[in-house]
Amino acid sequence: MADTTETSVKKARMPMKLNTTVMMGVLLVVALAAAAFFWNESREANSKTDEAIAARNAEESNEVVANLNKTLLTESEAEPTVARVEEPQLLRDANPDFYKNVEVGDYLVLYPQRAIIFRNTEKRIINVAPIIDTSQLNTDGASDTSGGNSSEE
Repeated sequence: MADTTETSVKKARMPMKLNTTVMMGVLLVVALAAAAFFWNESREANSKTDEAIAARNAEESNEVVANLNKTLLTESEAEPTVARVEEPQLLRDANPDFYKNVEVGDYLVLYPQRAIIFRNTEKRIINVAPIIDTSQLNTDGASDTSGGNSSEE
């Protein structure tokens, strides 16, 4: 009879050991998943620093200008300003003629003498317009409102 009691105790311990092993395995998997999650979050946070964003923007601008230069001769000595279009309707409202065909994802490339809308996905120029520096316009004579009559008394 003692033998049966000992066997039943061993059988009772067996599921307990199995439960402990399963619980340890589950905890290990949860710990690994949490570590992977926080590592990924950290990596994403580092990619969103100001320096990382500036580097990505510079790389994107350089790519757009390089693709534009394959299509159109541009002033290579002048560094353009490049902006991606996010809200085309605001641009259309401001200048319907120039921005009539602009879409989200197009690029506005500004050189000192001209503005260019470039669709990088199609490697296609959408529109080009000159930029006029109004400070250099000759205003002599234009401000003379007296009609040329100068009477001295």
